[in-house]
Amino acid sequence: ACGPKPNACGTNRRSTPRSRNAELTVLFDPTRHEQLRPIAWDEVRARATIERIVRGTEMRFSPANYWPMHPRDVEGGDALPAYPLYHGACGVIWALRYLEAVGAASLIRSYAGSVEPLLQRTREWLGSFGSKAFASYLMGESGILLLAYWQQPRKETALKLEQHILENLDDPTRELMWGSPGTLLAALFLHEHTGNDRWAALYRETARTLWSQLLWSDEYQCHYWTQDMYGEQGSYLDGVHGFVATASPLIRGRHLLDAPEWAEWQQCISNTIVRSATRQGPLANWRAWLYSPKQAPSTLLMQFCHGAPGFIVCLADMPGTELDDLL
Repeated sequence: ACGPKPNACGTNRRSTPRSRNAELTVLFDPTRHEQLRPIAWDEVRARATIERIVRGTEMRFSPANYWPMHPRDVEGGDALPAYPLYHGACGVIWALRYLEAVGAASLIRSYAGSVEPLLQRTREWLGSFGSKAFASYLMGESGILLLAYWQQPRKETALKLEQHILENLDDPTRELMWGSPGTLLAALFLHEHTGNDRWAALYRETARTLWSQLLWSDEYQCHYWTQDMYGEQGSYLDGVHGFVATASPLIRGRHLLDAPEWAEWQQCISNTIVRSATRQGPLANWRAWLYSPKQAPSTLLMQFCHGAPGFIVCLADMPGTELDDLL
């Protein structure tokens, strides 16, 4: 067995007063959401909408400045273009190429020459606030290098990706955006794309490192990770920074793990998801943290990054029936 166990005496444990969010009975705030409308599926209409969005996106492209930032993405008055996979040009190019690859859109331009410059621009952007998280999947170079490798497989690109995956093994964030769960996903994508055993080995090494970093909660009787991030330590559960976000690439890549190893992961994931849920009759939602900070909002959210939608997406391919009544 390769990881902390509930009976590990005196190690990998935490016991604190129960979070106030654990006692909530209101699963979400309806005023934060639009009412669902009964709209019949129409493929022609869907394709036309995709085409309109893609065409508008391509028309806004600038070879020098890529795309302007959405007003809601601007922080601190900085309206410069964004570059990473998460909220910038890399993500836009990735999405456009994906839509073209699956036959959902036809592009009017090539972005092949626009990917490489994103590496230096992203380094400069990270450096502007003192970050050296160049290996980050969503915010650093790894996502950009994956896009570059998808466009044109090169040995030097693969070597740089391998270096980043190894560099990120012990990153203290321990979450998808900045840490090793993100480069775990990168290793999985590379193995799916190439079939190369080296990526499978890096996937397993990252998964085993994450297993060794799990903590045990005496209060909630489940495993979790902490995230040392933005000057604070959290215990996120959600679909970006949290436990379930890390579970997603583990579920998708379970065929790369030994059967006993996956069996331990499956039990660990199912147990934490069940024990961290807030239930109201047959319904359930999840708070953002296992141990909520004092300043946490008193209302559960219902969105991808915090709340049930992210859990449903991240756990969609989970085998077994343990979570059926929740999902």
